[in-house]
Amino acid sequence: MRKGKKGLLLLALGVVLALGAAIAVVTEVNLRPIILNTAESRVRAIALDAVNSAIARNLSAITYEDLIRVDTDGQGRVTLLQANTVNMNRISTQTALTAQQYIADIADQSIRISIGSATGSPLLAGRGPEMLVKVVPVGSVSSEFVTEFRTAGINQTRHKVYIRIRANMRIVIPTGAREVEVVAQVPVAETVIVGQVPQSYVNVDSTEDMLNLLPDMSGS
Repeated sequence: MRKGKKGLLLLALGVVLALGAAIAVVTEVNLRPIILNTAESRVRAIALDAVNSAIARNLSAITYEDLIRVDTDGQGRVTLLQANTVNMNRISTQTALTAQQYIADIADQSIRISIGSATGSPLLAGRGPEMLVKVVPVGSVSSEFVTEFRTAGINQTRHKVYIRIRANMRIVIPTGAREVEVVAQVPVAETVIVGQVPQSYVNVDSTEDMLNLLPDMSGS
């Protein structure tokens, strides 16, 4: 009889363990995308803050004249806009390096997400076991200048210069991983051109892909 009871206990224990393992697998499968989505939102917000800090550090004192040279005719009409590619390349490179350093610092931080918070339920927020999220920078941070022409009233055109930064990161949790691209575009400088948009814009091949200078006269 003792052997029979012992066998039943072992069987019951085996069933409990099997059920527990099955529940764990089902829970992991269902929660993994939720946890990854939560981790992505958290990491994206932190990375955007790092990128914006890098932009503020490197471009806070930049003026329109630092980036674009404006030529006028004898009547004061704008005839030529010329990109200062030396300054643009220098500023772009330095900003990207700063952003890359700030993002690398994120990898040294411990980001933890509670299972309860991942469910999205206010009642479970901050409850349950925590999961460690690791952030791994992927590749180098890239930056580019983008410009835009928009109508700004009668016979006026606003010319804006933006800097756009892209950073790729990989978030890793014990049950999975996901790559995240963070893109931040911030206006750097602008001016209002009175009169017609100049027909010439001088640029060099090395930064041709950085500058999108087709006038947008739709006013949208």
